Amino acid sequence: MPVYNMQKYISRALLSIQNQTLKDIEIVVVNDCSNDNSLEIIKKFAKNDSRIKIINNKKNHGLLYSRAMGIIHSSGKYLMNLDSDDELINQYDLEFLYNKTISSKADIISFELMNKNPKITINNPCIEFDKIIKQPRLFKSIYYKNYILKDFLITNKLIKKEIFLRAYKLFSNYIYSNKKWNYHEDNIWSILVNKLSNSKLCVKKKIYKYNYNNKSLIHNRYNENELNNVIYRFDMQNKIFNKDINFRYMDLECISISKSIYFNIRFKTYIKSNLELKKLFQSNLNDCLIYYKIPKERQKYIIKLLNFFK
Repeated sequence: MPVYNMQKYISRALLSIQNQTLKDIEIVVVNDCSNDNSLEIIKKFAKNDSRIKIINNKKNHGLLYSRAMGIIHSSGKYLMNLDSDDELINQYDLEFLYNKTISSKADIISFELMNKNPKITINNPCIEFDKIIKQPRLFKSIYYKNYILKDFLITNKLIKKEIFLRAYKLFSNYIYSNKKWNYHEDNIWSILVNKLSNSKLCVKKKIYKYNYNNKSLIHNRYNENELNNVIYRFDMQNKIFNKDINFRYMDLECISISKSIYFNIRFKTYIKSNLELKKLFQSNLNDCLIYYKIPKERQKYIIKLLNFFK
């Protein structure tokens, strides 16, 4: 559980874990230098619950770093992410998921979410339920050719720690750089674990409650920090899909990102003034034209941006 200034919600989140019928669990809370009372509340919970492990970042690193610290400092075989303003729905949820890992031996158990956030649309993360999906079909069924499904959340999955660690290594350049990554990091985590896992089981059961919080990152968007994160995400996606023309997902990403940035003068100007960011973005835009099957009539914003950054 990554935490930054969530004093209003953290007790609810922790209680939803503490009250689980599955007691043999570890609760890793990563405090990202909160300057409200979040840490004091966490410490009060930890005083009476030895299962709670507190990790304190030395400085505010952002969500990607904090989630990664929680993963590498955990000791469980399976891990689940819970954001500190959300909660588990029923007290037997973790026991249910654990039993599914025993019976299925799947690397990922994916489940549904109850969405209490009116500003966010959450798609169903699965195409089949109660059936093991194995590679290569697992990854292809989500992102290949016909773009069947969007599966971009990391909080709707129970995942083997070893899969998370493999994903963490691929993320390491961004995790340990000065690039604070708060937005869209779950997108990359989800793509990577779907790619690196051997098997996945989807259960048609709502386990995670995605609450509404008007101070969360998702409601403080369209800033330069998010723009940086969009371009980092774009770069990571390009590396993951390895310039494979069969993944139609990247065609759509190239078109969507280039179009949205082209019409935002402030973002275009900011990228142009930032040499490192500009080079990274230019490189990925060029890959869009070279490797992905984008119809000529839909290439125009990519070409216009490349001309703008010359």
